[in-house]
Amino acid sequence: MLNLVPLRELPSGQELIQEVLQEDRVDLLIRQIKQKFHLAEKSLNQVMTRLRQLTLKDLELLFGEILKFKSLKQLNAWLDSRLPPQNDPNPLANLQN
Repeated sequence: MLNLVPLRELPSGQELIQEVLQEDRVDLLIRQIKQKFHLAEKSLNQVMTRLRQLTLKDLELLFGEILKFKSLKQLNAWLDSRLPPQNDPNPLANLQN
């Protein structure tokens, strides 16, 4: 079924490019994280949710940092330092690496 959206609700060209770049960065990082930390699908979804909250600049920074992380705990600490506090301050704390 075709879903029509009024033109005033469509993102501008620049916003659309930003969204596409951001989603691409998240997808690439998820692949790296999955391979590096061998996470289950549920855990990956939790990480993906957190990554989607990052700015494009932070996602690009994470590409270099992810290579340095030895544990999921280090990734969590890095994400915690970039994201605003949530109800559950560290939703990945119970995940084992």
